Amino acid sequence: MGSGIRAEVSLPAAAPSPFDGVVDGAATVAEIERCTPPDDAERVVIEFIADADLSVPEGVEVVFDYGGRAAYRFDAAVDPDSPFAVLDRHETPLSEAVIRDGRLRLTFHATDLPTLRSVLEAFRDRCPDMEVLRLLQSTTTPTETDLVTVDRSELTERQREVLAAAYEAGYFDHPKGANAGEVAKSLGIGRSTFTEHVAAAQRKLFGSLLD
Repeated sequence: MGSGIRAEVSLPAAAPSPFDGVVDGAATVAEIERCTPPDDAERVVIEFIADADLSVPEGVEVVFDYGGRAAYRFDAAVDPDSPFAVLDRHETPLSEAVIRDGRLRLTFHATDLPTLRSVLEAFRDRCPDMEVLRLLQSTTTPTETDLVTVDRSELTERQREVLAAAYEAGYFDHPKGANAGEVAKSLGIGRSTFTEHVAAAQRKLFGSLLD
């Protein structure tokens, strides 16, 4: 049986997301679904669930009233830069999509690491402040199941910045592409501060991996 990676990412709900101008930053949106009209491949119909009193612009209609919540529907032009279009191009179905705190959170399954990297790079090219919230790797054989969860939200912003700089510089490679002093200098911090950030981040990540 094959292995894959379940990824949860956070992107702006603003453009290139089709929700730009449809919901404000305070709204919580769930159960986002999409379909393409059979006679117009350049447009997409989007439906979502939100509070029944949600203020929406003209063109967004209520298609079902649940009482406190309602199903809303609108159509938009297909934007090749939207995160949904990125997943479509990679033939990666969307598992879950919600909007919370002004951010669009997408969950999907990548069949392998190269596919995941390609999707994340495409997201980051279009949305530089894209964040990877969680990665869940599944490796299964007929006799063994191994699930590993890595939650980046456990790291502070500074720890993520230091880890990213160290990774890009080859600090974790063998042989090393850069030593601690060199990476610390590129970040404008002392060597001891750099090693403290790396150690703290590693403790958190290893705790998730080995717990």
